[in-house]
Amino acid sequence: GKYVAPVTIASRGRSRWTARIELEVYDFVLPDARPIAAVGGFDHRATFRAFIRQNGRPYVPAHLDRRRPLVREGLVVIRQLMRLAHAHRLDLFDRGIHPVLKRDMFGKIRLDWENYDAIVTPYLTGSAFEDRIGCPAWPAPFHEDWPDPDTYGGVRSDAYAAVAGSVLAASREHFDKLPGVDEQIFHWPFRGKVGAEGYERHARLGRIIRSADPQTPILSQLPLHPPKPTNWRAPEDFAQLADIFAPRAEWFDPALPARLAGPEHPLVGGWLSPGTPPYLPSLGVIASASDVRAVPWFAMKYKCTGLFLGEVLNWTGDLTAAEADSATRLFYPGTIAGVERVLPSVRLKRLRRGLQDIAYVWLLVQRQRMGIAMAVTNALVRYAGTDAAGDHYLDPRLDGWVKDGSMWRAARRLMAEEVRALVHPTTPTNKRFLADQLAWRRFDERVHTIRVEEVRSRVTPVASPSTAPHSAPTRLRANVLLDLYNEYSRAADVVVKIDSLPPGWKAVRTERRLSPLPPATRAVVALTAEGTHVPAAADGKMLFPLSITTDLGQHREISAYVAFLRAGRVSSPLKIDGRLDDWPMRPGNTAGSFKLIGRRAQVGDGLAKRQTLAFVLADERNIYIAFRCEEPDMSALEARSDNMVRYEQLMASEEDLVEVILDPGLSATAAEDLYHIVVKANGILLSERGVRSDPPLGRVRNWSAGASVAVAAQDKLWVVELAIPRSAFGAAGSEQFWGVNFTRFATQGLEGSSWSGAARYFYDPRNLGTMYVPTEGASPAR
Repeated sequence: GKYVAPVTIASRGRSRWTARIELEVYDFVLPDARPIAAVGGFDHRATFRAFIRQNGRPYVPAHLDRRRPLVREGLVVIRQLMRLAHAHRLDLFDRGIHPVLKRDMFGKIRLDWENYDAIVTPYLTGSAFEDRIGCPAWPAPFHEDWPDPDTYGGVRSDAYAAVAGSVLAASREHFDKLPGVDEQIFHWPFRGKVGAEGYERHARLGRIIRSADPQTPILSQLPLHPPKPTNWRAPEDFAQLADIFAPRAEWFDPALPARLAGPEHPLVGGWLSPGTPPYLPSLGVIASASDVRAVPWFAMKYKCTGLFLGEVLNWTGDLTAAEADSATRLFYPGTIAGVERVLPSVRLKRLRRGLQDIAYVWLLVQRQRMGIAMAVTNALVRYAGTDAAGDHYLDPRLDGWVKDGSMWRAARRLMAEEVRALVHPTTPTNKRFLADQLAWRRFDERVHTIRVEEVRSRVTPVASPSTAPHSAPTRLRANVLLDLYNEYSRAADVVVKIDSLPPGWKAVRTERRLSPLPPATRAVVALTAEGTHVPAAADGKMLFPLSITTDLGQHREISAYVAFLRAGRVSSPLKIDGRLDDWPMRPGNTAGSFKLIGRRAQVGDGLAKRQTLAFVLADERNIYIAFRCEEPDMSALEARSDNMVRYEQLMASEEDLVEVILDPGLSATAAEDLYHIVVKANGILLSERGVRSDPPLGRVRNWSAGASVAVAAQDKLWVVELAIPRSAFGAAGSEQFWGVNFTRFATQGLEGSSWSGAARYFYDPRNLGTMYVPTEGASPAR
């Protein structure tokens, strides 16, 4: 029933505040049975280092001998950790524990299981937990580091293969003798870095396992089918050497779990594993409540067998810092707060909430309410894994899950009401029926929209038979492309139009109708207008107000900006010294309002906190480009003295730098056609044809730009000045219309931004703005 009471807060009699608290208690409980398995790994050595001391120093035993008092102390901490995780619906396993390997008098391998069984068996059988439910999955004690291959001549040697085979056979025989645990055991042989070498190492270990223990399933964190741009090659028998696939989120195929699931073993299938957002929501320190909560929902949506977290401690370095390796740090050693026990993180609490949520979904499915269960699921979580990729597998779209926390609370309440109605059916009153209908309608309206994922633009000259070569164009055409995504669970009739045009511009095709746009579908809409000139703006952008209207009641107005620059003409060469005091003022040659790259959902206008201005001038010999980069903390600039650029998710990172991306003649069709220049904050210049990212976006060729460069530091900003010979582009150097973008990465704040406002990554010709370079004597468009 409902419980209502006032709560009053008084401050020494001087002020009072009263609130009405209402608590509703449902007359059903969530089952202890878990819809999916949620497991995470840890290494007992980390807990010993954090909690156990011998002579004032961290104590890590070579073997977990329970007869030793310090080992027993460490095992108590591990027991508390395991119970804490289990209470949060997450079951842990020890990645580092193994039996003692010995040889008998005849040289035969013998495994001593006494301490292993005493420690592990209670977690497998569930006797260590109040609910008596055992851990659903536990790795067998064989992997690339145990037995140590170096002791036996390396992993390729016959001696190692013989020892490994004996260990595996002994393990299989041992677990067969333990009642009721054989379906919880799996092999996790290769735990290293994903890549071409990883496939080879997994295959080598997997063949040894298959020969000695063909029944136990093998887990692989390598994708079944490597992404084509990686050039990785999986062995021909790779599919036969793995039964459980738990690759990082960016390599997770959402269609795979349904294809792999089978009745032969409860662990076989596709498992969801964290990776780089937004392929899957983050579990890191910076994750929002909805991020963490959404992870189990995706596992449920894609019919995954389980949720696999390879490491949940990561107790290295600064435990309070949001470092990359803390992405799944779900527990903390209480010693950092003066407490001798393991502490849960807030993310663990939020993960439990998500695991509880999917229990509601599971109940609805069990009660033949699949339609309601899927409607709520698809409303909150839409796409992840490889479905979240855009133009390239490392080019992620915006978040594929709802960020509004109130909608998650609303969804849980709606599901709880549905479950209660199923458990205790009653005849609803008209008032109750209308209230339920209204709640569902509000939920539907709040969580769905026609999303604009990306806006791109290009300005080109309108061809005219009378136009002489290299003369200024008399008319310009602006093409605006909108990438739309229908979040609704039903088809929508969508109308997109340009509401108003700048002076001197007229409509060519300023309205498009999509009838219908299917649910969970992307589409590209092209709008076109023509004009005589581009008005000079302080940031080099022309505004096209757009509106999107649907038959589902949505009307949304957005601002599309056409990025267009006019390179100012100069009559004499500029001095490249980083001072810019000889740069003349020219209208329309300034690029500003740099926008953050839109990998994550942006707030407000999406402008970078550290803004950048770029200026362009030209003469017959050179293109001149300058950057003014705001930086409040100049002492924190980072730049290495090498000719390398580090990339993360197709974005240059780790150093303060600027980039110039050029496409003379607007002829590029792929990243390999682009001219790419990088200047670090220390003045080091790199140039190439194509982009040498990791992995490369197609072919990359050496290109000597022959550019002059100067970098100078000023008060709270740093300046880059460039002179790029037109001859470096060959005949294309005389083109009038160029694709161009200016980008910057600021290590302070980790801001990647660009002038064109590229939503996902910079190196697609479609993501460039336009630059007009007038020739001598031409009367250019203003």
